[in-house]
Amino acid sequence: MITLALLIGYLSGVSSQTYALGGLFNPSSLKSDAVFINPSMIPDSKFSGVLGIRQNYFASELTDFHLSASTKINKLGLALGILKSGIKDVYSDYTFLMGAGFKKSNWGVGINSRVRYLKNIEDDITSSSFSLDYGLFAKAGIFNFSLMHLNFLRSSVGFYDRSEKSSDELLFFTSFNIPEPVTWVLGIDKMAEKMTYRFGTELWFTEGFGLRVAVLEREIRLGLGLKTDTYGVDISFGSSRELGTTYVISTSYTIR
Repeated sequence: MITLALLIGYLSGVSSQTYALGGLFNPSSLKSDAVFINPSMIPDSKFSGVLGIRQNYFASELTDFHLSASTKINKLGLALGILKSGIKDVYSDYTFLMGAGFKKSNWGVGINSRVRYLKNIEDDITSSSFSLDYGLFAKAGIFNFSLMHLNFLRSSVGFYDRSEKSSDELLFFTSFNIPEPVTWVLGIDKMAEKMTYRFGTELWFTEGFGLRVAVLEREIRLGLGLKTDTYGVDISFGSSRELGTTYVISTSYTIR
């Protein structure tokens, strides 16, 4: 169960909008939650914050929370993120992220530092680790390209075997808008010996209401978004053989 919980946070996307797109994202929709996905995409706004929760139908005792905030100083974006997951009286998992991204009109680069603290409550065993991620972004014509490398520099992690390395993950994807209200995203995710293909789309019917759909291996996800210039609410649903139905709800606040 612990290994499964660690995978949920990153492979499947953290906030509701990235979860609904199968761990991918629409570059124009990202807010402070970029710190979880690609720090080179930290937004240009004066302030951005995202708060959300993930809950599972079958594994209802497994709950995830995410909180992030970002700001912009000249062309440098700065962001903080916190992930919390666990099962009461069994284990707890806290991850603290600090990210910085430099972005120009057609390209960007960013880096994250991450500290993870795990506690096995039943056996009273704790473990902590430090790792670094980097992210790249480029735009060419109608295409946006993103590369995220998680845990490219990492230390040992694990409750019992401290020589075990936390796996690194590579996520590459491209997105484009054809026609204009629709964003298509296609990605490849490589972790250890496994490669996963992801496909998603986001359609905004009006400036304030949009739908998202993603197709993964043996899984389909759905989501909807409601937004104004300042506030936003995103809700998404997915179903997997291991956890059954999962839903994620995120709220956001932005100061331009």
